[in-house]
Amino acid sequence: MTTESRPLVRPPRRFHPWLVAAVAVVVLGAGTAAALLLWQRFSQRSIAPGMAIAPKAALLTLTLPTDPQPWEVLSKSNLLQTQPWLNPTYDPLSPEGVNLAQLDYLKEVRPFIGDRATLVLLPITPESVKESPVPPYVWVVPTLNVPMGEQLLQSLIGEPITEINGVKIFRAKGIVPGPDSGTIALLKHQDQAYLIWSQHQSALQQVIATAQANNGIASQLTYQQAVKGLSDHRPLVELYLNLPAFLASQMAAPEGSLPEPPRELQGIVLTAEMTPEQIELEAVTWRPEANQALVSEGQSRELSRLVPETTLAFYGTGSFKNLWHNTPASVKKTIASTVKDLTGLDWQQAFVPWMDGEFAAAFVPVPSLGNAPSLVFLSQTSDRPRASQTLSQLDSQIRDRLRWQVQQTATEPQPITTWRIPPGLPVGQHGWLNDQIVFLGLGPLMDMSRRPERSLADSPLYHAVLPQPKDTQFYLNLSNLGSLQNNLLLPQLAPEVVRSLQPFAALGITSHVRDNQFTHYIARIRLKPTSPP
Repeated sequence: MTTESRPLVRPPRRFHPWLVAAVAVVVLGAGTAAALLLWQRFSQRSIAPGMAIAPKAALLTLTLPTDPQPWEVLSKSNLLQTQPWLNPTYDPLSPEGVNLAQLDYLKEVRPFIGDRATLVLLPITPESVKESPVPPYVWVVPTLNVPMGEQLLQSLIGEPITEINGVKIFRAKGIVPGPDSGTIALLKHQDQAYLIWSQHQSALQQVIATAQANNGIASQLTYQQAVKGLSDHRPLVELYLNLPAFLASQMAAPEGSLPEPPRELQGIVLTAEMTPEQIELEAVTWRPEANQALVSEGQSRELSRLVPETTLAFYGTGSFKNLWHNTPASVKKTIASTVKDLTGLDWQQAFVPWMDGEFAAAFVPVPSLGNAPSLVFLSQTSDRPRASQTLSQLDSQIRDRLRWQVQQTATEPQPITTWRIPPGLPVGQHGWLNDQIVFLGLGPLMDMSRRPERSLADSPLYHAVLPQPKDTQFYLNLSNLGSLQNNLLLPQLAPEVVRSLQPFAALGITSHVRDNQFTHYIARIRLKPTSPP
């Protein structure tokens, strides 16, 4: 990364693809220490200085290191070398970069600024549209002190333009190529000074008003509590999303829309770090206090031992009862209506009451059928009679509504019921693995009557991305993703998506309910070993 390629003082002319790519890497894809040591560090984690003057109305903020070393390591990584879509021509890592007013970044800029710069994306307003059609955003760059900020400002400014609430606004000198270089100012807030840059004076005005009112995002109690729930390390990227505002803005965009988001989620803070072996992500989400309190989902221990090491995807939780309690109402409604349409049974009345223990869903390849994946559900219950009654009702619906054959076989150690479609092709199966655990398999059928010789819990790849798989967990074997293609149970991935996933070996995510409002996530994306040159 050259000294000229630093966008940390000012951004490109529009909301460039590199930002979208950065967010995508963050959203996809946190090495951990012992829990006690983490807890001791939680309260010490510092909030990025720029968040003190970021307006609460911001859709998102993205905080990046100003030290070039992390970017140089990232630019040389196998990930960027094999994934051009993550390394576009015009971004923080490109040789072209942006022209910092003909300054030497390492000698004439970096010594004057803090170690983190924050990009603030604001909502589009009628005033911002008049100024520029691009979404309004502001770079907030802390300086080491006021005199050094004033000295650096003199190197970056052109002619004065106006004054907003006592803060002088200047034309930025050569910040980006082209005639419209945007506007820049030095803003003082408490004991800190900031260089703020934007192509929208209205955006600068919002930041200035926020600083003078001392009511930035960092002043919000929920944001403070969320940040304290993250590990005390300096990440490559730190993202904050105002979820309701951000998703509403995306749905209103003319170029497309997103599905209606769960309204229970209010915000997320997320950090990303990268090592030679994996991408590590950590996040905290929160809900309004007025919502139904979250409850712990228990520890998932047993069910990963009942599926083989070759399992392609696995989702498990320690308590389905508590997971269902925490599930957003809109998701509950979708699941209930889907089950009703497929089976004719009332999900809430027929299934939920007895599903009170561990629960898992997995895609497991069936070697005898060319590794075609079987979808397997596992549920632990303390009420076997009620569960058996529901399964009998399900068999009746399958026989009467779908006209499928329902056949029970006296398999040891427990009988198994198989669903068949003419002319006798098996498409579903259910039975008991012990007195408490019931399974339901769909699609190509695998033998669930015996424990696998090597279970998923024994897999080195599983442990690499889920080193402490105790809480609610999700695992995806990306090395064998091709086995999930051409499957009637799953949507097909676009070829470009499949290619973009090639550097990755596995994904593991754990979630933990921290208290009645906050949920903590850790995700690890394991990279495939690089071949020697």
